[in-house]
Amino acid sequence: MPTTNPPKILLTGTTGFIGGTILTTLLSSPSPHLKNLTITCLIRGPDRAHTLTSTYGSRVHPVLYNDLNDLETTTAIAAQHDIVISTTLGYHLPSAEALLKGLKRRKEESGNEKEVWMLHLSGTSNVAGFPITGAHYEPTRSFDDTLHDIYAYEKTREEESSYIQRTTELGVVDLGLELGVKTVVLMPPTVYGMGTGLFNKYSIQIPTYIRGAIDVGKAVVVAEGRGRNGSVHVEDLADLYCLLLSNILSDNGNNIPTGKKGILFAENGNHTWREVAELVGEALHARGKLDSQEVRSVTLSEGTKIFASYLETVDEKMVESGLCGDSRTVASVARGLGWVPRRGEEAWKKGVREDVGMVLEILGR
Repeated sequence: MPTTNPPKILLTGTTGFIGGTILTTLLSSPSPHLKNLTITCLIRGPDRAHTLTSTYGSRVHPVLYNDLNDLETTTAIAAQHDIVISTTLGYHLPSAEALLKGLKRRKEESGNEKEVWMLHLSGTSNVAGFPITGAHYEPTRSFDDTLHDIYAYEKTREEESSYIQRTTELGVVDLGLELGVKTVVLMPPTVYGMGTGLFNKYSIQIPTYIRGAIDVGKAVVVAEGRGRNGSVHVEDLADLYCLLLSNILSDNGNNIPTGKKGILFAENGNHTWREVAELVGEALHARGKLDSQEVRSVTLSEGTKIFASYLETVDEKMVESGLCGDSRTVASVARGLGWVPRRGEEAWKKGVREDVGMVLEILGR
């Protein structure tokens, strides 16, 4: 994206697990295209803004807004930027649309000479099969973002039954095409590891299993736990964002698929949900917090009641897709662009153990 002025980058979700890690990775990148960038951070609360500036100095520019529903501010700020990296809630369509509308305004103000981009964070539960209720479950199926039309598959699924994260993702792609904004969707599976940001350092899925085990007194899994899902370390995921941004800045992202083709996976390993429960049981038992490593099978209804205690507004469908679902993916596009994830099976096991320690610390156990 060669321009007379340095491109302006906006990051949302800076205080989150993934967004915070992306920020630190961008700021520490040795890439000549990234090392001098200033990142605007759309953020709530002057205290958080102060923490960012006192830590990162002039490399960050915090901008305050009320919350995700502050759409007017969101659009106005996005209109001052060329690239938006959106890592806030992947199921809040109005705020995503506000960002896209701001980018459209930015493009129009350049006389439509400037390309504008939005990198949107989603997740593989959008394509998950349901091994418990049986819907869309094919035990040997795997999605490859080079071989398969992921957009068309999601459209078909959405027509059959809406799923809020998928609804938002498809809305981003469709509105981006309508407005002339280049969109790239990042669709990671289970994201693990300790985040490197200043605020939230841990993920959601594994800690949910850990809290459930502590409350029940045994590691729990819904039904047989046979659904298989991918995994990616949060720092490897952040490296992919750096790669994409560097590509956009160096040659206008000519090799990056966008729009309907721009739905990218990010994985480096996979596991069944029973294996997750087993690792949780082993780690808690090793710390003397469970009497045994035994994994208890519960029904979907029971599992939803257990997990709903730690998650906002979940139902059986969301639990089955996000905490039990089968969504095997292959990140061919990312690897073809040069992404080399460095953390595999040992890092995965270490990540579960670290999450166990974190949850116990939070609970004072």
